[in-house]
Amino acid sequence: VRCVQETEDTKQGQTKMSTQDKYRKVPNKQEQEPAENEVRISSQSRAARIISIVLGLFLQKNFKVVYLRGSGNAISTACTVAEVLRQRIKDLQQINNIITNDISEQYEPKEEGLDTVTITRSLTILEIKLSLENEDKNHIGYIAPLPADQVREVTLDDLEKGRERRGPRRGGRPGGRGGNRRYDRGDRRSGDDDRRPRGGDRSGDRRREGGERREGGDRREGGDEEKVVTEEEKVATEEKVVTEEEKVVKEEEVVIEEEKVVKEEKVVTEEEKVATEEKKKRRW
Repeated sequence: VRCVQETEDTKQGQTKMSTQDKYRKVPNKQEQEPAENEVRISSQSRAARIISIVLGLFLQKNFKVVYLRGSGNAISTACTVAEVLRQRIKDLQQINNIITNDISEQYEPKEEGLDTVTITRSLTILEIKLSLENEDKNHIGYIAPLPADQVREVTLDDLEKGRERRGPRRGGRPGGRGGNRRYDRGDRRSGDDDRRPRGGDRSGDRRREGGERREGGDRREGGDEEKVVTEEEKVATEEKVVTEEEKVVKEEEVVIEEEKVVKEEKVVTEEEKVATEEKKKRRW
């Protein structure tokens, strides 16, 4: 039965691979470019980068409304970005909307006689509207702005200073963090270094100095003493075994005595029960 199942599985896998090889995916038409006040978040987007972009839209370009859109794993990133922005911009309102878009993927056959295949799937998108205008407070996804004492407002100067601190990306610098290590290594190698080379004279010095230790013949001559010590250890271990056996025997005797006492107590209790029953009968 296992062999039959394995053959069927392999056949199914071969058919799947063969059908996939017979088709090729048609590239989708270029999607519409997002609006200037719309930020699309992917699963690989960094929250800090998106926060700086949205702050630039609010502070530099003076937008009153900005939209954040994310799907799948990017939904959590969009929520964190919105929460941080509410703590940085005063009187910022948030409105959450859930949108579903139908996405169609078309596959063309590589061989003649096959039809084109179109697969449609629905994609769930979270749209977060960040607004400084008056919004509908009765909306289901409406979140009121934070109180003023919980907002650490950011100005345009703070935003520019933060960008200057970050500077270019790490890949743009020749040495990255910690400077250029290649040149540092080259300076170390080129300079006069009093350190010994690796794997050089160290092993020889240690071997030469260890010659005196090998001459310790007294240790080798003490073979008889070691034998006596081992015999004494054997005797001690045998005595320990004997003592342990005696302990076990004593424990067993104690258990037997306890069982006898319990049996005697049971007999006494049974006699008392019989006596009480006889008294009850006499009373009746």
